[in-house]
Order: sequence, then C-alpha cells, then structure tokens
Amino acid sequence: MMTSPELGEFRGIIERFAGIVEGFAAEVDQEKMRAVGVQNLLKTFSKQRESEQQQIQSEIIEKMVELDKLKIEYQYLQRIESEQQEVVDNFYQNQ
Repeated sequence: MMTSPELGEFRGIIERFAGIVEGFAAEVDQEKMRAVGVQNLLKTFSKQRESEQQQIQSEIIEKMVELDKLKIEYQYLQRIESEQQEVVDNFYQNQ
C-alpha cells in the first residue's frame, strides 16, 4: 500500500504525464488543421491552374482560327496582286 507522500508523488507524475499528453494532443490537432489548410490551398491552386490552362487553350484555338482566316485573306490578296500585275504588264506590252 502507498503512503501519503508516495501517493502525492504518484499523482504528481500522473498530472505531469496527463499535461504532456494534452500538449501532444493539442500539437497534433494544430498540425492536422495546418495540413487541412495546406491541402485546401493546394486544391485551390490546382483548380486555378486548370482554369488558366483551359483559358489559354481557348485563346490558342481562337488565335489558330484567326491565323487561318488571315492565311486565306493573304492568299486572296496575293491572287489579286498577281492579277493586277498581269493587267499592268499587259498594259505596258500594248503601249
């Protein structure tokens, strides 16, 4: 059987141990909250990146369509220039 001083010492050890365990529990909870925050931040960054990537792909498609239109217009203008040059050449030949 424990005497009163031994019992008091045992209670003190138990209280210190309980304090240490509570401190660890608080640290674990804090780290869990931090980890959840980081995880949410990473998800947000990932969604932003996906959104930016989709926007850039859309812009690329728009620019490709614009480029195709400009190529067609350029070919048309080359044809007109050629025809005009032919008219000019014919004019000078007939002079």
